[in-house]
Amino acid sequence: MATFFPCANHSEATFAAQLDELATRELREDAALREHSLGAMREWIRQNGRLRRCRTDDRFLLRFLRVKKFSVPRACEMLERYLTMRQSYPRWFARLDPDDVDLRQVLDACCMLPIGRDPSTGRIVVFGVVRNFDAQRFNSDTMIRLNMLVAEALLDEEPNQIAGFTHIFDNGGMTMAHVTCWTLDNLAGYLRSVGNCVPVRLKENHFVSVPTFAAQISKYCLSFASEKLRSRIHCHSTVEELRAKLPPELLPEEYGGAGPSLKTLNARFREFLASKKTILLELDDMEIDLKDPREAAVHEDVGEVVADGAVGSFRKLSID
Repeated sequence: MATFFPCANHSEATFAAQLDELATRELREDAALREHSLGAMREWIRQNGRLRRCRTDDRFLLRFLRVKKFSVPRACEMLERYLTMRQSYPRWFARLDPDDVDLRQVLDACCMLPIGRDPSTGRIVVFGVVRNFDAQRFNSDTMIRLNMLVAEALLDEEPNQIAGFTHIFDNGGMTMAHVTCWTLDNLAGYLRSVGNCVPVRLKENHFVSVPTFAAQISKYCLSFASEKLRSRIHCHSTVEELRAKLPPELLPEEYGGAGPSLKTLNARFREFLASKKTILLELDDMEIDLKDPREAAVHEDVGEVVADGAVGSFRKLSID
């Protein structure tokens, strides 16, 4: 299973075996279940009148099947929510072009990028440096678009679907502008809707050097999170505390690790994004009929997407 981001100190065969073991143990995945589930999901898409255009290739559908541990009804429901979210919030999802002027600037500033793969878990590790985001120039829409660009590009690699993601955010040097650039609508919409609609297996969140003024904001954000997500959040007072939790070859050299510099890692990520540009832009070709009588309800107060039609449509489908 090819990947642009190999596992440090692991041969290709060792990493493949690690992924097979993870898929079996955590996702119940095997060849027979995978093929049966893909066939069932494609048939559901074919019969669903709301879905006008949708990708049906293995790699795309497996995003949803794997995050829902091969429960086909739940995977179909999430796909419908995902398409509804993409179409309801084009300012976050449309034209995720790595060569877009604004996205290029925040990418070049090393605001968020993958730094490698944790050899103990196989997970892709995404590193964010909050202070590098110019909150005087850009608002939270740009920040969300950056998150979506990174997620969509990395989800196109099957190892990331299987092993999942670890996120690390360095909050040192962040200012009130990084808080006030978020509207309540965007904050609630992102936490509730995107978290329920984007098929990412987010296994760990590490926050480093969170300033005191952000503590109450963090508590507010966590009120929208599930208990499972809250259990996966880890806070570190200093970079030294973080360093004790991660293998040295994974951390960038700016953080006392043995890895390359953020600039070098970012250049490699830009190469990866260039290889995914066509796929990222073609996501806009998918379409769901939001005026269909079975339309999912989009609550304007929090931007929460509640899909009513997916499971009901699936139950009408007879699958042996």
